[in-house]
Amino acid sequence: MHRTATTLIVTTALWLIYGLIYAEQLVNLQAPRDERVTWALALEHSLIGLVACWIPLTIFIVAAVRRIPLSRGMRIAGAAKLCVLVAAVLALRALYVWALDPVLRYWYDATPAFSEVFWHSVRFNFMMTWLIVGLAYGWGYWQNVQANRLRIAELEASLTRARLDALSAQLNPHFLFNALNSIAELIHVDPDAADRMLVALSALLRFSLVSPEHEVRVDEETALVAQYLAIEKIRLGDRLDVRWTVDPDCAQALVPALILQPLAENAIVHGIARRRAPGTVHIAIRRAADMLVLEVRDDGRSTDAPPREGGTGIGLNNTQARLRCLYGENWALTLHTGSGEQSVVRVELPLRFLAAANDVAAEPIGALAR
Repeated sequence: MHRTATTLIVTTALWLIYGLIYAEQLVNLQAPRDERVTWALALEHSLIGLVACWIPLTIFIVAAVRRIPLSRGMRIAGAAKLCVLVAAVLALRALYVWALDPVLRYWYDATPAFSEVFWHSVRFNFMMTWLIVGLAYGWGYWQNVQANRLRIAELEASLTRARLDALSAQLNPHFLFNALNSIAELIHVDPDAADRMLVALSALLRFSLVSPEHEVRVDEETALVAQYLAIEKIRLGDRLDVRWTVDPDCAQALVPALILQPLAENAIVHGIARRRAPGTVHIAIRRAADMLVLEVRDDGRSTDAPPREGGTGIGLNNTQARLRCLYGENWALTLHTGSGEQSVVRVELPLRFLAAANDVAAEPIGALAR
């Protein structure tokens, strides 16, 4: 359920319960003329005079505190904003009483000036308003905890699917068949090449199935995809040329595990493998302001090769889902096809390093949800 809808339901339910308790107290009080207050009158006074006003005020408070962080370095400014918020709530409550009292006569025999009603609001509602502010922060913290738990669960599920699908989606059966077939052919004519291919395939499969991390360093990810490209290089021979352009400053940056391999496979399957002439896969990693840019470029098919098939390519849908789960909306994945069907797959994601990532993880959840 959406957070706003949940907040509205919980707030309404709590105030209705409080309104019933308040009405019950009114029923047990003696009226000035020694007459008992009826339930109908008590409920009317409670629902109109109290609940109908405080439900929207509480929603307003909850919405406001979500935009007032109290994290380190912002506490003084946050406290000042909270004081303004409380004053505004007390003024709105006073305005509600001042506007309705001439009609309902719930609060005064003769409605006084607004300034007097405001000071009465401060006197009777000051502590309750601050209590609601505190509860709103607690409610927001609890919602953030639940949201983070859900995100962690989604990340775990996504990574688990990525591992379990490694042999069918990212390291698909077609690739495994070609690799094993090439090994079977090479083992009789070039045992050393077959051995290198087996070692690379073993390392690639081991990482894809047992790596425990959601994110790895760029140098680890490039080492992983190099194993994959080594296999394809042995299989395709001179038809495949691999070039790297990796900014040294990005070597320790964090990227999702197994992010480059499906992009490289997409370039080979839809580009290089369709060519008769040699082709190049160029992998570039660089920094662009506060974003990390990953690019995988291929030469595209030759003129006598069949056209590319439709769709976003092998593993790209899975890659998009994982990026969305890791970074929310702060990422981009684009596929550009140029002349000769040359293609560039570009991934942009937040530039984060290991220490910075740990700081973000340790930051109070309330600050993360702003």
